[in-house]
Amino acid sequence: MTPTGIRKAALLLRNLEPSTAGELLRSAPPEVVKQVAAELVYLESTGEAAASAEPAVEFLGLLQGDGQDVQDFVRTLVTRAVGQDQSDEILGQIDQLIDDRDPFLPIRQASAALLADTLKDLHPQAAALVLMELDAEKSAALIPLLDESIRGEAVRRMALGERVSPEARTRVAAMIRDGLEARRASGETPTVATGGNDDIRLRRVAVLLRRLRRELRDALLESIRKRDADQARRVQDLMVTWEDVPLVTDRSLQDILRTMDAGALALATQGADPAVEHKIRSNISERAVAMLDEEISLMRRLKPEDIEASRESILVELRQLNAAGELAFEGTQT
Repeated sequence: MTPTGIRKAALLLRNLEPSTAGELLRSAPPEVVKQVAAELVYLESTGEAAASAEPAVEFLGLLQGDGQDVQDFVRTLVTRAVGQDQSDEILGQIDQLIDDRDPFLPIRQASAALLADTLKDLHPQAAALVLMELDAEKSAALIPLLDESIRGEAVRRMALGERVSPEARTRVAAMIRDGLEARRASGETPTVATGGNDDIRLRRVAVLLRRLRRELRDALLESIRKRDADQARRVQDLMVTWEDVPLVTDRSLQDILRTMDAGALALATQGADPAVEHKIRSNISERAVAMLDEEISLMRRLKPEDIEASRESILVELRQLNAAGELAFEGTQT
């Protein structure tokens, strides 16, 4: 999508000092200042502003926090642009502008644990709507945390693809936001586990590291290891997951698959995503495919731990190549 003038202005101003950015906006009408300020908050909230940064800069932001608080930046910018009298009015309207644009934005930013705790008091349709609004990783983290009485019905409604009117979507989002705010205000601690949310954060760091040249990546990994060796190990493992197999270049994958036992490979593909299975089958010989199908036809009562072990044996090899700087991914420079 081609950026609009407002978005271009917001991206430019975010890379300046707030006082300098405010000076540039002084000649703009208050309505334009309001639109730019709202766009700044929206871009920061959705992560789209960070997406335009260099990987190393984005990586450091993930480890150290969000950098300069965007609310302080916008407050300074607006005050410098229109003066103190008008700034309070404009700042008061920004939240409503963002809410009108995307009522689910603050919901996407909530932890999976807090969302699960809030949704337990609402109809399964609300849970289904939230799951559809979240990205795949966040949805996967939320589903196991939902109450059993909600989980199955919510997933069923997602599968049915029930239509929701814009008005109903806005009402549901408002109810969920109210529930989230009530829990935050009361200091109520969710009783569900929060590990999934932490994994999502570490996965983001891992994927960013994966995009860097090996020397910089290893240096940043070492900086994490000095603080927390277990966290460094988790980040290193999350750089290559089973879901990444379709992204690995054919050449990187072929050498590994060539040494795999047909039985172990058959186990690894059981219940795998179609994209993963297709990637594996397209990178082994016709004879190996025939052997794979034969092994699959003989399988009975498979244990999940055996499937996981077979997949892990492939991932170990891929991670070793990655650590050596020899693993390539589709669409990335090596």
